[in-house]
Amino acid sequence: MDPGRANYNPAWLAAKLKALLRELPATTSPLPQRKKPTKTPGTAKRLKPQEIDELIAAYQAGTNVYKLGKRFGINRQTVSAVLKRHDVEIRKRGLSREEIDEAVQLYGQGWSLTRIGKRFGVDSRTVRSRLLEQGVRSRTS
Repeated sequence: MDPGRANYNPAWLAAKLKALLRELPATTSPLPQRKKPTKTPGTAKRLKPQEIDELIAAYQAGTNVYKLGKRFGINRQTVSAVLKRHDVEIRKRGLSREEIDEAVQLYGQGWSLTRIGKRFGVDSRTVRSRLLEQGVRSRTS
């Protein structure tokens, strides 16, 4: 506040400050305790041997790592690590050089990204990315 204004009242301000100070805890009172986290960040859930067997069987039956992660309460990278640790062959990801060439041809023939993705067992966004890398222009909707 500007001391030159008519509503400047140092006594009122001092009283307000004293009231605020009374609301603060005493200087001798103990500091509030922080709650400790229930789980240490960065520690992965440990799967039991039977859960690992279930995870491997489900992956080999075709379930993807994202669904397995949700099912077992772990991250998809942890799923992949478990599979690698147990020498499980990881399914191919993405498109091969030949599949990309075929996808370019199919897209040129009017196939949708979704249809091409289903043909090769990949997401339509993967198809789109590979087509863009090949210089193929996206069609308008």
